[in-house]
Amino acid sequence: MGNNSNLQAAKNTKDDEFYTTYETIEKELVHYSAHFNDKIVLCNCDDPFESNFCKFFLRNFNKLKLKRLICTSYVTSTVVATQSRLYDEQSKPLHKGQGYVLDVEKFCDTDDEISEEVVSDFLSTSRHIKKLNDDGDFRSSECVEYLKIADIIVTNPPFSLFKELVSLIMKHNKGFLIIGNQNALTYKEIFPLIQNNEVWTGYQFGDMKFRVPASSEPRNTRYWVDENGQKWRSLGNAMWLTNLDIERRHEQLKLTKSYSPDEYPTYDNYNAINVRRVIDIPYDYDGIMGVPITIIDKYNCEQFEIVGEANHGSDNEYDLFKPTVNGKELFKRILIRNKKAKAGGVSMYRILDLFSGAGGFSYGMEKNSHFNTEIALDFNPKALETFKHNMPNTEIINGDITNAVIKSKVILESKKKKVNMIIGGPPCQGFSLKGKKLGLNDPRNYLFNEYLKIVSELQPEVFIIENVKALLSTSAGWFKDEIVAKVSAMGYYVDYGVLTASDFGVPQSRQRAIFLCSKRKKVCLPTATNNTIVTVRDAISDLAYLNSGEGDFELEYTTKPASQYQKDMRKGSTKLYNHKASNHAEIAIKKLEKIPPECGKEFLPKDMLGNQQFSGTWGRLKWDDVSPTIDTRFDASSNGTNNHPFLNRAITPREAARLQSFDDRFVFIGQKVYIRQQIGNAVPPLLAKALADKIYEELGL
Repeated sequence: MGNNSNLQAAKNTKDDEFYTTYETIEKELVHYSAHFNDKIVLCNCDDPFESNFCKFFLRNFNKLKLKRLICTSYVTSTVVATQSRLYDEQSKPLHKGQGYVLDVEKFCDTDDEISEEVVSDFLSTSRHIKKLNDDGDFRSSECVEYLKIADIIVTNPPFSLFKELVSLIMKHNKGFLIIGNQNALTYKEIFPLIQNNEVWTGYQFGDMKFRVPASSEPRNTRYWVDENGQKWRSLGNAMWLTNLDIERRHEQLKLTKSYSPDEYPTYDNYNAINVRRVIDIPYDYDGIMGVPITIIDKYNCEQFEIVGEANHGSDNEYDLFKPTVNGKELFKRILIRNKKAKAGGVSMYRILDLFSGAGGFSYGMEKNSHFNTEIALDFNPKALETFKHNMPNTEIINGDITNAVIKSKVILESKKKKVNMIIGGPPCQGFSLKGKKLGLNDPRNYLFNEYLKIVSELQPEVFIIENVKALLSTSAGWFKDEIVAKVSAMGYYVDYGVLTASDFGVPQSRQRAIFLCSKRKKVCLPTATNNTIVTVRDAISDLAYLNSGEGDFELEYTTKPASQYQKDMRKGSTKLYNHKASNHAEIAIKKLEKIPPECGKEFLPKDMLGNQQFSGTWGRLKWDDVSPTIDTRFDASSNGTNNHPFLNRAITPREAARLQSFDDRFVFIGQKVYIRQQIGNAVPPLLAKALADKIYEELGL
């Protein structure tokens, strides 16, 4: 949780006025938009003049469809009227040493976000601010009356008064979203609310920076003064606490470790095991476990039960014992029980990804919380660098599957990690008319056979073979039949067919042959999950602003998402990566300039056609259709239909990744030539997720 000596010192001296940045508020509030429609919002620990909470809600007043905004200021506020001269409803200047309230029921006539300049003008001229009779303390009778009429309380209270504010809010049964310190989670006023699933943490849980008043004392750490003389503090254990329902509280924590007495010692004075880190919670232990208090940020009441806490002598009735192991005192712990523990059974599909590439197959599988990739093997170190960056908990093995040492390592590590599922797309160069004579014994199919040898050795519950569509139809299906016969002889049920990516929410027409093989029973391939296609416009219209040569590896978002797909792709991403356009030659740009939006090479004059033999070259993507298959040369303007619908450039790696259904959190590492291979060769994650969902639906755990 971090060192809290500075925070405790602040509390002791009541030096705990921490002013939240606009960026911190905006980053959290974006997840709660639906909650504010036609609601009265109260910011009851905020200067209505310079508070970023006030500014945020004014700037988004109409966009959030607020009914009313109320902001109150405490009499001793140290920042009132320090940045501009302000006036109350009687045109009298505002001064320090008074409690004030801002009360707004209508603001501007636009439904868009309102500029900061308009907000500043409004605050300085609107006369919506008035003096309070009391001092503005949120506990005063005057402020409590405002609380009674409010629907949602949003604020950053002094940390020393955090529990009092929460108690007051709960007493009056109000919705809230407030900032506090993580240690408050174990307070006797807060912990029961967590335990009873009445409140939970928000999206930001950890480092946050805050403006502090000029009177704040310097600190040895997490303190600085900027070039304007403004003092700043940061906390490593800040949090948002709320009772507004959010998507993340329903996500289940992936559990990948198995219980062993040696790794999980029992407490000296209580029948519970100690779990050092949240990621180490065993999936197969159904007794009480002591875990770090950060479990609350991952807590799902459908997955876990909170039993109590283990602290060092608080007056909390839920504090059951002092956590010690072999006489050594440990930091405070939350006591939980796994409701879904399956001792000795399968509680997770633990995957070995062969021929993994950059990890699209695994990344999609892991979008179902019951699947986790333990090991990934590939001969390409550049692709594995990207894999490890995005799925750091996976063990990476770089090498040739035909190498005896590598193969032995893969099998040994898979057994250690209890792998029970294998995925991969082994190359099958021998599946051609010339190869029919030898079939699976054709030496060109050695990689396919190595895949099946590992299946035979590990005997997974499930394995998936992914390959080119033509594999099923070559030689009138002869090779397909041979694969089914060999897999069936190994004792597996098989279903096979061609899956089209666009049927599963991928904005691309990509088709792949899939063999879904299971020990327990036949699992049929998934059927389409999307009734309508996700279009190129849905996928990348928010990125349509770079010209040839523009962009960078890391950028800020400069536009708002314009579709649900774009919102989904941005979820959890704070930066935009890999959005850099190819630096096309001048002749290429001139050709593209002659091709109208969404059209192709038919608009080029004969002297500019060149020697391309294929009709699809120099084509532009169609806004309201899916993309054709993304290949490994999508960044070349002459290669297929990879050019932007109207900009004079090929699509960027990020746009190609979106069309493959990689969300923006997935970052591709390496030079351009490696990145385009990683994207073009990948299994679309949403297609992989559909397979995972189907397996879990049919087989469960």
